[in-house]
Order: sequence, then structure tokens, then C-alpha cells
Amino acid sequence: MRALATAAALAFLPASASVHAEDPVAAAGKQRAAASRIEWDVRDAGHPILGNVHFAYMKSPVVTPVGISRVYSNVYVSCATSGKTIALELTNQAAPDDPGGLAPATPPRLVCKSPAANGSSGTVQDAIGATWQVSEIGDALARGYSPRKLRACAAIAIVQEVALPKGWPQRSVPVQLEITPYAKALDSVFTACGEASAYGTPTAAAQASAPQPSDPQPSAAPQTPAPAVIPQAAEAAWKVARTTASGHTNVRAAPNTHSAIVAKLDPGAVILVQRAGGAWYRAKARNGPKFEGYIREDRLVVK
Repeated sequence: MRALATAAALAFLPASASVHAEDPVAAAGKQRAAASRIEWDVRDAGHPILGNVHFAYMKSPVVTPVGISRVYSNVYVSCATSGKTIALELTNQAAPDDPGGLAPATPPRLVCKSPAANGSSGTVQDAIGATWQVSEIGDALARGYSPRKLRACAAIAIVQEVALPKGWPQRSVPVQLEITPYAKALDSVFTACGEASAYGTPTAAAQASAPQPSDPQPSAAPQTPAPAVIPQAAEAAWKVARTTASGHTNVRAAPNTHSAIVAKLDPGAVILVQRAGGAWYRAKARNGPKFEGYIREDRLVVK
């Protein structure tokens, strides 16, 4: 995750493709999303490659049995807010709380699934071009996707061959996931990247261009967007802390051990933290390289 990934291309899709809620692709996508068992959580965070992102990840990883062991797989769908492009990040672990990861044995494949043209039954499947950047812990990132072009797919199949640790009964295992760009939880990720909502909620751009009353009431509160930075009142809640002296401390994208690791901190690193609920603290840099994410309480000494 520390090196820049090459922007991925979707050459099989026309540049003029347009997706609306009433389109057959959108209708099929909503049906697949309604039938999917995947539940998503949505967050904002700083990403070491993408910068500030609005992203969604699966609340429960997909579990693939390998003998008596398991592989836990997750996918992160992010809008890089600076460039308004979508990124897909794949994570695989040997245990839910494994601080490391399992790397792909071969480059993952993405397959766009869309309804057949002219109203005929069946599904058309096309490969989605992808260039993957694999981090030192095995997470695979592909970025630079146009949100409109991804929504030309009712569903996107993710086909992986995951390398397994030494001592396991086999060298690798196939892992397959399917995500639906029309899932309600993913709608905010696509609208954050400028795509129209599939569920009737206007985008921020549409709201900004809407006509305003020529003579508003003096008592009316100004309509301003939510601040992009933490307000001063919340800043007072940040405390100085340091990481424990035993090993490196993982900073995660969300307050759970399934989420991606956005930074690794040295023992005794001095940072700023803020209680995030449960056994987690929100964390950010006090000095040095910038990061933002979540750290478990047992990895911190709070002053």
C-alpha cells in the first residue's frame, strides 16, 4: 500500500455509457443487491496511497475453508475524493485478528456482469482491466476506476487465488466474491465520486445548483455542508498517547481487526488519540508522516 498503483482501465465499456436508476442495468443491480447477504459499513479515513477516502467494507468477511483452517477475505470500495475515482482493495487473512495478510498467488480478476441486451434473458460477462499493487502484507489495490463505468455492471465478480502459509495442506486456494455497485450502502461511495444516486438522493453538486429562495427568512439557518475537518470543540477530546513497547502497532482503517492496515507504528510512538467507542481509539499523527485510523486500546498508553 506504500507505492503508487497504476490507474486501471475499463476498455470494454464505451466512454459515453450512462447509468440511471430506471436503466435495465440499475434494475438488475438493485435486485442482486437486495438478494445479497453482504452487509456494508461506510467510513471516512486517510489512505496512505489514495489520500482522503470515503469507503465501504464488508461487516463480515467471506470465509473459505481450507481443511481445518480458514481464509477470511474482505473487499474495500473507496472513493478517492481528490480525483473522484473508485478503488478496490482486497484483503485476505488466516485469522480475523491476524495483523498480517495473505498475498494473491496470481493477479486477481474482475468480471463485469450485466443483463443481456434487447431484453433477452441471460447475463453478459466481460473482463474488467486491472493493474494490482500488492502491499508488503499482501493487500491488493486497483484504482482509477470511473464510478459511471463501474455502474455499467449489475454486479462485479472478484476471482482470487490466494497463497497459503507454509504447513497448510495446499499452496493456494480459490476465493470468489461478488459485489453489487447498486447496494444501498455503496451508494454514498459512488455519489461521493460524483455519480448520481441510484436511490433518488441528489448529489452534493445537484444540491449546490438548486435554485435558492430570493428572499430567505432572517431566522433561517444557513445551509452549509458538514465540515471536512474536526471542529474545534471535538479537538479538545484528543489526548496524547504512545504505543506499547512490545512490537509494532497496527493502525486500521476502521475500528475492527478485519479492516485494512493503513499504517504501522514503532514501539513507543507518540500520537494523538480520541475515544471511538468499545475497545478502540481513533488515532492520528502528532508529528511526522500523516496518518489517521483506529488503534486497539490494549496497544496504547494514554496520558
